[in-house]
Amino acid sequence: MEIATEAGHRLLAYISAATRRGATLSSEHLEAYAKSPFRRTRRIGSLQEMMSSFASFGGRTEYLETWTEYLSRVGWISISDNSVKLTTLGHAILADLSAPKIETASDDSSEVILDPSDPFAYVKIIGALADIGEGLLVDPYFRFDQLQTVVEHTQIKRILTSKKIGAPAISQLALALAVFEESERPEIRVATELHDRFAISAGEKVIAIGTSLNSVGRNLSIVVPLASVAGSAIRGSHEDLWAKAQVLAPKDPPAPNNVGS
Repeated sequence: MEIATEAGHRLLAYISAATRRGATLSSEHLEAYAKSPFRRTRRIGSLQEMMSSFASFGGRTEYLETWTEYLSRVGWISISDNSVKLTTLGHAILADLSAPKIETASDDSSEVILDPSDPFAYVKIIGALADIGEGLLVDPYFRFDQLQTVVEHTQIKRILTSKKIGAPAISQLALALAVFEESERPEIRVATELHDRFAISAGEKVIAIGTSLNSVGRNLSIVVPLASVAGSAIRGSHEDLWAKAQVLAPKDPPAPNNVGS
């Protein structure tokens, strides 16, 4: 069953990309992107070829509403002061559309390749994490840059990173944790040694992630669901690492220095 067309999926990803960093996206810009998301081209050929192509598709489809009207009607976007944003429902639909579609093979293992040329590569990783539920994310190079995305678009409650990111990055993570309300704040721990990347659900699901979140879209990577025996071993070893890791406490920023004001 198709929830949305490829064009609809692209638009949801575009809105998310445009607004995630605080940019304002107007309905006019949204419609302009929807009408022609890539550089415009012109077909060069004979009139007979063009008429034949037109006839083969049964004529032109006339839509009764714009993309903005459609996405608003189904509740996937909201518009305030001509600023378009994804709703909670829109984020949920985007996460589901972007989640890797994994067909279970006979050996209970299959791979999803995330190509750097794929504009949805990062979205697909976040979708895979969202599918884990309130699980454990293991990433030795996890930094505060990824924290907001993980909190907003997944239900991950535990994050295990490592000292490989360095003391300044660990301090940034502690400061970033303090920004979130306690109810939505994940617990982060820092391990001394950590090598691979996994997402481990509270149930049976365990996936291996081929690269750190901050490298998705730059390096070729994979998402691999692990068979039950391998998944159980990974779960056990990383629960041990979690138990031994340093708990990262939220750290409030220093008070402003008012001397001389």
